[in-house]
Amino acid sequence: MFSSEEHCRSSMEASRPLHVLLVHVWYWPHVGGGNQHVEQIGRELVRRGHKVTVWCADVPAHEEKRFERGGVEVIRIPPSRVLNGVDPVVSIRGLNLSDVDVIHLHDTLPILIRRTLAKAKRAGKPVVTTFHNDYVKRTISGKLLKRVRWALQGRRTLHASDARIVLTPHFEGLLRKKGVRGDLDVIPNGFSPVEDSPVEPSALEGRDRSRPLLSFVGRLSEQKGVDVLMDAMDSYEGDPGFDLAIAGKGELSVWLEDRHGKANSKGIISVLGLVSDAEKRWLYENSAAVIIPSRFEGLPTVLLEAMNSGTPVVMADVNGLGGMVEQAGSGISVPREDYLSLASAMTEVAHADIEASSRWSSNGVATAQSYLWPSVTESVLGVYHRVVGN
Repeated sequence: MFSSEEHCRSSMEASRPLHVLLVHVWYWPHVGGGNQHVEQIGRELVRRGHKVTVWCADVPAHEEKRFERGGVEVIRIPPSRVLNGVDPVVSIRGLNLSDVDVIHLHDTLPILIRRTLAKAKRAGKPVVTTFHNDYVKRTISGKLLKRVRWALQGRRTLHASDARIVLTPHFEGLLRKKGVRGDLDVIPNGFSPVEDSPVEPSALEGRDRSRPLLSFVGRLSEQKGVDVLMDAMDSYEGDPGFDLAIAGKGELSVWLEDRHGKANSKGIISVLGLVSDAEKRWLYENSAAVIIPSRFEGLPTVLLEAMNSGTPVVMADVNGLGGMVEQAGSGISVPREDYLSLASAMTEVAHADIEASSRWSSNGVATAQSYLWPSVTESVLGVYHRVVGN
């Protein structure tokens, strides 16, 4: 039991501002869910009076290497090279941890993460690590390398950390199977409602509004399954009776332009490119459903944003997310990489009756409320104070 004096001192310490270092390979202007997660936590911490610094790799290269964004100090570290196109080789020798209270690593494998962990341990600084995702490798060599890197690097990063966070109960169970010991805090990804007034993307102006609209919003990449989506669209023998909007950019942007030009259903598909927040809000509010055909995910922001907007979702059942959607009653789950099941689900949501659409919509809105960033950040702060010792 604490004495009243000890309790008072503990409360004062818990309320003092912290200097938090967030470390993630990717950060603005790179487009991706992981860096958005880091940026939103940083902004929310700043709003609460804490000091936040971000270390990231300077990929893609940015004209400024040190700047402030949203009250967060950003330090971009130029790499000497990038291994396999995904792991920048960076040096952090010139960076200082002296006034940092807690280091929060976002990932387990990259060189930047492991070098920061080693530096933090030498400095005696507490470390929190968030496990964001279980990346799928499709080749035999890729799967073997993943297992080796996990055994030699990923698991060691988590065991060397003072606290470990996972985004979903699925990842908690996965890490236990992978041999991770110690406590695991389940703290979900968060989201902020899009506040910009909705603006219709110009490419959709003049569309026949009597036809339902389905939307894909995300990075154009193999991970996000945009190729599975196009396979689903090509599987229809005739007009499916709805239109599809694809919003985003990424490494498959050029591929998508070519595939769209050859698609059987190209006349009902609009490729929008990267959209503004105002356009994204319009898509959420005017779509019969948002389609998420990913091969692997942590807890995608687009899922939370869509549910909060009352938009039903079709979610590939990866890492327990399909089950989450079905349990919430906010849409339909489909098997991963199954384009025929995806096509069937898209037809179902596009032509669902008012009762089903309203049920999916209201359930999604109710479920999304616990994932708002203030609630998520409060849980993360609790972990920080625990490892800092107050």
